[in-house]
Amino acid sequence: MSGKRLAVAAGLVLGAAALVVPAVVLAGPGTSATVEFGKPNTGSSFDPGEHDFSFRAYDKINPRTVTISAGGSVDFKLVGFPHQVALYAPGVEPEDIDVPPFGPPDDPNFENLFINDADSRIYLGASPFGPPQATETVTFASPGKYLMLCNFTPHFAFAKMYGWIDVK
Repeated sequence: MSGKRLAVAAGLVLGAAALVVPAVVLAGPGTSATVEFGKPNTGSSFDPGEHDFSFRAYDKINPRTVTISAGGSVDFKLVGFPHQVALYAPGVEPEDIDVPPFGPPDDPNFENLFINDADSRIYLGASPFGPPQATETVTFASPGKYLMLCNFTPHFAFAKMYGWIDVK
């Protein structure tokens, strides 16, 4: 192949790459993701409708970290009881959350079973006393690393049921 033809071929390849590479880089992470709060029938040796209170995968967030683009959304699929989504602003760490002492409920509304730390909280999902399985969607306009957690005190405090939404 002559030098001129080789130069033209190389120019065409580089030109095509210049068109493709920015598209890939600009596309970035997906604009949406799905996160499951709980896994049904996992960690239980009992009847599938029962919970064995072991804090195995039944009380975990899956996946624990998702990455989306700014302006994208996350669908939170709530599986089982009593999961409640709570989201905190970028910069909040699990150890920053004020966790109430856990014990038998003191009132008929079970308020002391839930984390009531509204400091830097940007979203609190529906009450877990609603339908046993639901999906909630939250849109994230600004980049940052957001803390997501189950607002039910024992799930967060003892099962470490929390994760991250990384918005690029």
